[in-house]
Amino acid sequence: MLLADNGNLATFPPAHPPYDKLGHFILYGIGSFLIHRGINRRMMAIFNYPIPLGPLIFTAITIAEEILQSILPHRSASIEDFIASFTGIVIFYWLGEIWDRKKADKSL
Repeated sequence: MLLADNGNLATFPPAHPPYDKLGHFILYGIGSFLIHRGINRRMMAIFNYPIPLGPLIFTAITIAEEILQSILPHRSASIEDFIASFTGIVIFYWLGEIWDRKKADKSL
């Protein structure tokens, strides 16, 4: 992110559309997956609805990063980037939950 913020990824082809969307999806998804496991899959209740804390934190970071991009001279904020990032966060969370259920079923 620091390289991109300083304008040093201008010649790196995967940093440009449409490949950047795939990068957002995969990198933010992996980050969400890892942070969720790193805090032992902790949940928090918002209006009595359980929300996974790790993906929530990563979503907040994603929003902050897009806002930061809107004020940096070498970057531009994009709703498409946010959607790709958020989709990765949700899908990788969901895959992790499926994986955990399958592990639990095998241990029975």
